[in-house]
Amino acid sequence: MAYPVIMPKTGMAMEEGTILRWLKKEGEPVAKGEILLEIETDKTSMEVEAEADGHLLRILRQAGEVVPVTQTIAWIGQPGEPWSEGGGVTAAAAPAGPAAVAVEAAPKAAPTTPGFTTAVPGKVPATPAARRRAGELGVPLAGVAGSGAFGAVRLRDLEAAGTRTAAPATGAPPTAPGTTAAGAVRPLAGLRKAIADKMVRSWQVPSPTLLTRADVTELAETRRALNAGGDLKITFTDLVIKAAAAALREHPLLNSSIAGEQIVLHDAINVGMAVALEDGLVVPVLHQADTLNLRQIAERTRELAALARERRLTREQSTGGTFTVSNLGMYGITSFTPLINVPESAILGVGAVAEVLRFDDHRQVVARQVLELSLTHDHRHIDGAPAALFLQAVRRLLENPLALLM
Repeated sequence: MAYPVIMPKTGMAMEEGTILRWLKKEGEPVAKGEILLEIETDKTSMEVEAEADGHLLRILRQAGEVVPVTQTIAWIGQPGEPWSEGGGVTAAAAPAGPAAVAVEAAPKAAPTTPGFTTAVPGKVPATPAARRRAGELGVPLAGVAGSGAFGAVRLRDLEAAGTRTAAPATGAPPTAPGTTAAGAVRPLAGLRKAIADKMVRSWQVPSPTLLTRADVTELAETRRALNAGGDLKITFTDLVIKAAAAALREHPLLNSSIAGEQIVLHDAINVGMAVALEDGLVVPVLHQADTLNLRQIAERTRELAALARERRLTREQSTGGTFTVSNLGMYGITSFTPLINVPESAILGVGAVAEVLRFDDHRQVVARQVLELSLTHDHRHIDGAPAALFLQAVRRLLENPLALLM
């Protein structure tokens, strides 16, 4: 009996995936464990393996299509076995010989971006953001060289090709990158849809935000000393992740989740870091962050950020988080109210380092550098006092940088 290939559900929050490309054609033999296709989820790109031996009898959903999880996208079986356009097995497959001939005799698609094979003849592979922007500007994707996975055209490829300032054919003024032209319609799908759904769930959680300021004057000096002539640059995000991981050991309630009627205190301290992409936000995870030294954290954050921007995070690298750090300081934002990355219970927002004037112990005015921290917490099981104590611990560590080097 034919075996269905379904859109896998790779995480609790995943509701749909986008087919990037098929690596097998209809009629071709496949072996169990062999890579059938590549998909894009709300977090990363991944390969889907065949779970049975046989032939690829039928491909139901093509490259570029967004498919709900668990929906059948293809059938594997022996030549002549029945398959269905839906979830059941009701239709008969074409005989092996004619099917193979039909596939070989079918006209080949015009070449698109090198290194990327698509199951849709003549369809250029591209990210949803790039495809949407090209449509707004009336620019054909076929003329743009792609730099994404498997040669897919990305938003920055359009900008590099000179389309950033190109006006639409109607003569209307161009819109800024990342914005939508007046009157344009864009679907709430893919990564953006997953983010929207998660934000709605997060907004339903009673979650106040506590603010504090850490004096990071000494921390900034320590950071400069560590980075002087070094091959690896330590960022404030690295330092905050280190401080947060250490503080979570002291305050395990902030490293918890609500599961039904239970509060689950997690054994592992897995700190996620928010990474902005062209069309949304992903949160790669530093597993066992409390066991990593500062250099290991810096190496891990660089690696994960690069993989996130290339949409090459593995499932392990993008799941399992128990706490999140979100830094908007590089955009000049001094403070903000982050939303919890459900099902986690807290998220720490990091603002820009600002210089302020203060009185020292001798009543002299001195310039100091301060960092504003914003902690949003799930008030259903974390009251203000334990949240404040955790935030106090983070601030104490940042104000005593030697503690972060131990």
